[in-house]
Amino acid sequence: KLYCRFAVIERNAIAFAPHLLLPLYLSDDDPEERELALFMNIVFLGKCNELWVFGKNITNGMQREIDKAKKRCMKIRYFTEEWEEVTTCN
Repeated sequence: KLYCRFAVIERNAIAFAPHLLLPLYLSDDDPEERELALFMNIVFLGKCNELWVFGKNITNGMQREIDKAKKRCMKIRYFTEEWEEVTTCN
């Protein structure tokens, strides 16, 4: 929630975080529902201009989104957990 707030308030962006929405009606403990959520994340990503990645801990789901964003030649922005933007060699 804090990263979304940062994007909206500090960077004037429209933030969307499926991991905050989808658990309201899909179970992360059910493998089929988890796979459905990961698929939906990729669909949502297709509606975005950029992918923002926060922190060093990259989950499997995050990596799938990063890989898809790279294939789509999307801009990927990386931030520390303290909201500082960092440059990386993609």
